[in-house]
Amino acid sequence: MRIRFLLGSLLLLTLLLNTGRVQAASVNGAPLFFPETGHTLAYNFRDFWEQNGGLDIFGYPITEVYLENDRPVQYFERARLEWFGDLALTQGGLLGRWAATEKQALSAFKPVKSSTGPTATFFPETGHTLDNGFQNFWQMRGSLAIFGFPISEEFQEQNATDGQLYTVQYFERVRFEYHPANPLEYQVQLGQLGSQYLEKLHPAPVTALLKATQANTAWDNIRPTNIKIPRLRLDTDVVEGGFSFDVWDVPRFTAVHYWPVSGFPGSGGNIVIAGHAGFVNTIFDHLPQAVLGDEIILMVGNKEKHYKVTEIMTLLPEDNWIMNPTDGETLTLITCVPPGVYNHRLVVRALPIAPPTPA
Repeated sequence: MRIRFLLGSLLLLTLLLNTGRVQAASVNGAPLFFPETGHTLAYNFRDFWEQNGGLDIFGYPITEVYLENDRPVQYFERARLEWFGDLALTQGGLLGRWAATEKQALSAFKPVKSSTGPTATFFPETGHTLDNGFQNFWQMRGSLAIFGFPISEEFQEQNATDGQLYTVQYFERVRFEYHPANPLEYQVQLGQLGSQYLEKLHPAPVTALLKATQANTAWDNIRPTNIKIPRLRLDTDVVEGGFSFDVWDVPRFTAVHYWPVSGFPGSGGNIVIAGHAGFVNTIFDHLPQAVLGDEIILMVGNKEKHYKVTEIMTLLPEDNWIMNPTDGETLTLITCVPPGVYNHRLVVRALPIAPPTPA
């Protein structure tokens, strides 16, 4: 038996928004392991990676996911992906702006006043232009959503990897490089800004650099893996789950954290966890006895995150606004009521609190 939560307006909103918005089916986002780098790719980041060019655009993952400035991030050879739980949105990090920080004195970074050629496109937002092969690549392979605006004109730069001079252009999130010796389809490439950023300026935590051995460890350091409500003696495992466009699926023997829209503990957004009622002394069987002030504990990696119940409500299945992103960190637990009928949804909401002081 499965509980199915109708998506309704939430699904429609998701489908109408840009490619950074989650549009995953349950089968998408399944964890992958890359033996080339010993790292994993899963959930929102795999969905975004595959929809927007995959290996050619982003390269291999070179870290596991971890929290950076209270936001899930993961580094790739050519990019950094970031998950904005308060928007249910994946975006590329502004590594191009970082790489250009010490180059502002170069003439190529000085804004121009108009288009520099008959086929060039001028961007008044940054005062720079796009033309020729770089313009074609930008338009065909992701444009503004993936690369950002141009922040320089084309110029010659020595490549840090092989020491050769190439024509390059910087964008907010990436650097384009022209490699004329390559086959035509690979002559425009992205610079390895993800690798350079980690190496030169901002090393990742040791735990994120450790090589994985299997795909199913993806996101283990930041996702909820167990939930407890001590007063209710509720103690159940939590798995990651997607949706199938028109329904929300709940596994029978565990609770599920909805990765396509959910926030993650320690970061902004709505942490949505659903589970069955009606299975004696397991999953969310005792959730209807929750009261305001109850403590909830999420296990995240090897750490506990503590929350206090602040709101309890009973909704209809179509009231799926409860799954929408929230500005701040919010924990939302959902199950079906009343027993034996299950035609309403019990929602228990909680906010983060400091862990209790040891006695």
